[in-house]
Amino acid sequence: MAGPSQPDLAHERCWMCGIRLPTALLVPDGGSACADVRWYCRDLRACTGRWTVGARPYLGSPGKAVGGKAGTA
Repeated sequence: MAGPSQPDLAHERCWMCGIRLPTALLVPDGGSACADVRWYCRDLRACTGRWTVGARPYLGSPGKAVGGKAGTA
């Protein structure tokens, strides 16, 4: 049994992380009076994780493995 057809959704790129998503998952910055509308992800945590370097918090000090000693496997 086939489901109802879905409308063709408009897609844009997030200005911060660059992911291409349907506009329903993005927030516009600007309006009809603006020549250039920038789009941003609604999911701020996921967006931030995509554009930050490493996307992981730094844990431990240099030369020391997280939760253990340096040089241990």
